[in-house]
Amino acid sequence: MASIRKSFSFRNGVQVDEDNFIVNANGLVGIGTSIPGEALDVRGTAKVVGLTTTNDLFVAGVATATDIKVGTAISITGGGVKAANFYGDGATLSNLPTSQWEDVDVGLGFTSIYAVGNVGIATVDPRQSFQVGGSPDILGKSGVGINSIGNIKATGIVTATSFVGALSGNVVGNVTGAVTGNVTGNITGNVDGNINSTGISTFSQLSVTGLVNVGTSATFTSGGLDVTGVTSSTSFVGPVTGNVTGNVTGNLTGNVTGSITGDINSGVTTASTAVNVGTGGTALAALNTGRVGIGSAIPKSDLTIRKASDASLEIVGESGLTKVSLGKSDTDGDESALIRYGNPDGSLNFINYNPGSVNTFIHAGTSTGIQTGRFSWIYGQNNEELLSLTHEGKVGVGKTNPDFNLEVVGTSTVTSNLGVGGNVDVAGDINLTGSITLPAIVDGSNININSGISTFNNVAFGGTTGHDGTVFAETATGFYNAIGVQTMTVPDTFNMRVVGKSQFDFIGIGTTASPDNFFNQSSVTTSGSLHIYNASVGLNSCSVQFDQGDISIMPNATVGIGSTMPKSAVDFKLAGSIGLNTVGRFLIPPTVTADEKVGLSTIAGGIVYDSTLNKLQCFNGTTWNNLF
Repeated sequence: MASIRKSFSFRNGVQVDEDNFIVNANGLVGIGTSIPGEALDVRGTAKVVGLTTTNDLFVAGVATATDIKVGTAISITGGGVKAANFYGDGATLSNLPTSQWEDVDVGLGFTSIYAVGNVGIATVDPRQSFQVGGSPDILGKSGVGINSIGNIKATGIVTATSFVGALSGNVVGNVTGAVTGNVTGNITGNVDGNINSTGISTFSQLSVTGLVNVGTSATFTSGGLDVTGVTSSTSFVGPVTGNVTGNVTGNLTGNVTGSITGDINSGVTTASTAVNVGTGGTALAALNTGRVGIGSAIPKSDLTIRKASDASLEIVGESGLTKVSLGKSDTDGDESALIRYGNPDGSLNFINYNPGSVNTFIHAGTSTGIQTGRFSWIYGQNNEELLSLTHEGKVGVGKTNPDFNLEVVGTSTVTSNLGVGGNVDVAGDINLTGSITLPAIVDGSNININSGISTFNNVAFGGTTGHDGTVFAETATGFYNAIGVQTMTVPDTFNMRVVGKSQFDFIGIGTTASPDNFFNQSSVTTSGSLHIYNASVGLNSCSVQFDQGDISIMPNATVGIGSTMPKSAVDFKLAGSIGLNTVGRFLIPPTVTADEKVGLSTIAGGIVYDSTLNKLQCFNGTTWNNLF
């Protein structure tokens, strides 16, 4: 069926067949009924795709919905609600003890439920994830609590067959089983079994009625071993794998694999070969050659720091000066140099006390690569590079990669003479506070303002230019007195002011024809005309305004609005079809009221829009007639 873009008005209603669709005279719409009782009366199944908004919803029968969302509340009197999903807060509902339980399926073949909040038994105020009785964290409360990270707190007695895992609290009572972990607390009961410790065992006092075996070489009999006091033995022979917390007044000829926390400054510690820390000295090695290695067991210099990843050397003086001295004499000597921080306060200084140079090198080795280094001076607050020196010898001030031997970004001042051996290229203005001396001939052009002719290929003036003489324009056939400028006065209201002749006789572009031959019509007045021959005039983003005068299009010319190739005398086909004007692609004729239309000087064929009648009208030579 063809599309009909029309509006239809039916005063007494519309009816399709008996009861398929009817709109009665009262405005009631019926679908499936010929007697609608409501504004919209549908007998049968209705389907709505999209959002349906209603103030009151009444369902007489059963309503089944996949998803029902009600703004603030829903009230149902009698019956029930059946839906695939329920949304809302069930806290005020009764007989729902599991309202805080959530059903979850993690994809392991079964579903589980979990509590959203804490679960309490024999308490109305659970403070733990699972709590029986009072919270054990509150003084005076008795109960058991399990938090979300697995800690169990109990204020009563815990009885179990066995414990597996770390025990950080005190054990009060007998332990009849084996303890295979470390015990860092006090044991006030008896231990009848064996204690096998692979770590460090610390005792404030040890009373042994039997034998104490240390390794395989030392045996202590009767009386036991008092760890906090002085042992009755005068010497130890064999390995000692435990800690020695007392004073050692004799020589230690064996290896010490543990820590030495006592005072070793009262005597002299001598290592004949090396002092190694770490496996084989990999953490710290001090050799009898005077070399020290940090992270290296075999240092190749007096001090070697070697790490698998990051390595650092830190020298901190919390007050005063911090300095590193280099050279052949003592610190601050004439044959020394200094790296110093803190004098002046907050300054880092590089000092050479010798008259020699301070040199910096890049790419001093034999390595190759296209990324050759550079010298950079960077301001750390914004990481902006203030000064750069490339490996090619190019210096940039305010520019990271200078293109010339010296490139300065910003204003530069030379307070003395400046010598330039080549050309000077200036992209902006040259402002002189003094005079400038030029030769009589510059690039073959005479610029002597007192006499002679100065010839320039192109001259551009950005502001007002004053001339105290006549300006000539050169053409292929000679010199013509084209523009006469006879004043140095700055114009008040014009960008250019010509004193002498107040107007041009004519301006010709692309033509040498006289004004009388512009259009070859004697009736055309051509004084003060602009003649453009065989050329185009382009205006981009400009407005053209004519205050007075006529615009004449000759009979053999065409006008294209929106087109450069008009197909008729005046072609409006593509007007407003490109750019932002596409919303206004239409033609507006002259608009007048009925009163303004009276007395118009019209001829047959004139068209106006009568805003009083809202009609487009055409004048037939006698009267105005509507066009629609």
